[in-house]
Amino acid sequence: MYLIIGANGFLGTYLLKNILEKTEDEIVAVARNIEHVRNDKRIKWVGCDISDHGQAQSFCGEMKQYRELKVIFLAAYHNPDLVEKNPELAWNVNVTALSYFINRLEHVKCLFYPSTDSVYGNSVDGYRYRESDGLHPVNTYGRQKCAAESVIKWYGYNVVRYPFLIAPSLSPVKKHFYDVIVENLSSGRPMEMFTDSYRSSLNFDTAAGLLIDLMEGYSESVPKILNICGDEALSKYDIGLLMADKLGVSRELVRPITVAESEGIFDAKRAQSTLMDNRQLKAVLGLQQIRFVL
Repeated sequence: MYLIIGANGFLGTYLLKNILEKTEDEIVAVARNIEHVRNDKRIKWVGCDISDHGQAQSFCGEMKQYRELKVIFLAAYHNPDLVEKNPELAWNVNVTALSYFINRLEHVKCLFYPSTDSVYGNSVDGYRYRESDGLHPVNTYGRQKCAAESVIKWYGYNVVRYPFLIAPSLSPVKKHFYDVIVENLSSGRPMEMFTDSYRSSLNFDTAAGLLIDLMEGYSESVPKILNICGDEALSKYDIGLLMADKLGVSRELVRPITVAESEGIFDAKRAQSTLMDNRQLKAVLGLQQIRFVL
């Protein structure tokens, strides 16, 4: 049985897709708002605000009937700018609610917490961060994810760190950045994209599939922290060019800009480049390469 907390977000919907495709498991999918969700006979949707301690405690009580739970905890206050503006609210969701919830959850076979490359800080001269490297986040969001990781590690569960993820939204009501780019380029409207900020990016489907592969083959030998990321160092400008090619539109619609030119766009400081090393993940899953595809 899979239990997905925060299952109606961008990554959550791709995780549901991969669980349905790769396994025979039933799924309990939890979200604060369960309108416009993907319906399937193997998915049981439950509305629950995990930041509400009463709702969280009641839900965990109901889950005691299940054994051998494979849990993915996605619920979080994500947007770095909003976290910077509302640090106490974000902390209550990202750390307090997380700790309260997993302290009451029983019969867990494995639990994976998707974190972010934001915990590492700036990658200099193309350096790729390894899981054992020190953490030097540059904003409040990154620091809160570090705190959340500490909670997960204290309980003996697993952390996976993701890079920038992109793909079409599977939600009928929420657009991803990918969808905005497609709309603009398809309509002949230019998109400004960074040329000098690099990530070990993946598409959502690959990112979700790799996590499910880890969980399906789970044993205590799986490292407690793993980078799930691609082989290539890609800027958003690089990705924009790939999308223009896929759509068959002019590459000139993708306008190059630098991080310096974006000053004032964001409220929270961003790491200019955060590259990650994926050798541990490849060793665990027996992979030779992990490529970015659209």
